[in-house]
Amino acid sequence: MIKDSLEHLIKIATDAPFSNDLLVARKEYQKYAGDIFEDDKSYESQMALFLEWYIFERIDPIHDQTVLEVIINNEKEVSPHLLKNIRKFTSNIHGLFIIKKVRGHSIRVINLFDDEQHDVVGSSNKFYFSKGTMFEGRLLPHEDSCYFTGNFCFHPEGSKKFIKSEIKKITSIQKSQEKKLEPQKREAKKENKKLNKTVCRIRKLQEKVQKLNDDKKISKIQDNLDELESIRAKHEEDCSLLEKNITIFAREIHRESKSNRTQLMLKLSHMQLLLERSRNIELKDIYRN
Repeated sequence: MIKDSLEHLIKIATDAPFSNDLLVARKEYQKYAGDIFEDDKSYESQMALFLEWYIFERIDPIHDQTVLEVIINNEKEVSPHLLKNIRKFTSNIHGLFIIKKVRGHSIRVINLFDDEQHDVVGSSNKFYFSKGTMFEGRLLPHEDSCYFTGNFCFHPEGSKKFIKSEIKKITSIQKSQEKKLEPQKREAKKENKKLNKTVCRIRKLQEKVQKLNDDKKISKIQDNLDELESIRAKHEEDCSLLEKNITIFAREIHRESKSNRTQLMLKLSHMQLLLERSRNIELKDIYRN
């Protein structure tokens, strides 16, 4: 079951050597999510969300990977069955969701960061979901279905306008960054076209050589082939460099976008916590910049 796999993963991640950065990580987390106190009503769920962030989101500065990825790469620490299941967890979706449809044993949600819809297995009664509910959650893939981890941060109806405006800012930044990739993609396409044209010329000359018996003509064509091979090598080098740069930049954009989304969710989680603790503060005075 997915619950068992998740519990085993948490146990491994919170034991040495993977737990060595937990205290440092908690300080990083609290920069955005604020302090969490044991007498908070949502203390347990807040701590569960922190552990999820630690395992699935935080990039270990030494390995340049998440704790989940580090665990997967240390196969000897994990049983083959568990390893098979948690490999799929790398495709987890952390988002701000709104419930679109509620069924007996499944719900349909939309992720506000990308407008993607997901059918999620799980009883609506178990999660206390109702249509229109907005919340932070994490989807995990398992056996061709997806499930919520069961740890949520629910946001009140009156916060929707503010949250959507903050998401719009993040989406705008991401689109702006993605536009910067377009010139590089065009250049790569242009270079690939040159490479394909050169390869085609080489192939035609090679076919022509096979049909000739005249050594003088063959020698002349061979000189052309040698020159074209040098040109092809240069095009291949340029194509490889362009593709590498595009891959690196795209990865940076993805990481930055993911980081911006996460920071927003942590900030909103802190706002929800302040609302939970408040007595005389209005919602509009909490969910604001």
